[in-house]
Amino acid sequence: MNDMDERNTLSEGALRTALQLDPDERTARFDAAALVAAAEHRSPVEQLQRVIRAFALIGVSIGIEAALAVIAFNTLADLDLTEPAGLVLSLVAAVARRVVAIGQLTTEPAVAVAALAAVLFAVVYERSTGREPTRVRAS
Repeated sequence: MNDMDERNTLSEGALRTALQLDPDERTARFDAAALVAAAEHRSPVEQLQRVIRAFALIGVSIGIEAALAVIAFNTLADLDLTEPAGLVLSLVAAVARRVVAIGQLTTEPAVAVAALAAVLFAVVYERSTGREPTRVRAS
């Protein structure tokens, strides 16, 4: 590798790490065997204390959640949403009026006849100009 540029080469340590040739030197975050061994050596009193602490933690978390729910309900109950709702309803009504007007316009027979005439005139114009067809001819 002496003929290679130094900027393009990797160190041996970087290669070993990338190829995972070195064992992982970090300690395991959770050693399952140690946890099982520690759990087996607990007395019934210690186990009872842990159960009581777990129930206390669950009770405190439920209490906090209930308090936050009451605060959120009281805060949201005081909001007056009639103005935004009225604005949304007026916008929906305005859009509906325009859609109905367009629907009535397009169902008139004169519009259908005019659209058919426009298509026929476009076809006649394209045929009369003698332009090349849109598909490509292989030559």
